[in-house]
Amino acid sequence: MLIKTNAEGRYVVNRKGEKYLLEIRRSPDGKTFIVIEKLRKHVYEKEGEEMVWEQNVEDIEEIEYDKLPQEVRVAFSSATKR
Repeated sequence: MLIKTNAEGRYVVNRKGEKYLLEIRRSPDGKTFIVIEKLRKHVYEKEGEEMVWEQNVEDIEEIEYDKLPQEVRVAFSSATKR
């Protein structure tokens, strides 16, 4: 089952030397969801030429982990545990 949500914010978070794309989303009934995606650089070869692909995050605000709201930090930490 899919849940329709609206984006409330998109941030690039730098934590422990790794960058993540963090989306804060809210459903119509008021529930908050966070979506975390580790930002990676993909290098591949196409027709003998080395190509690089990385997600475009130019227009997304970069924020320090410590500046995130407490409940978002808790969920973020839980989701990114190793």
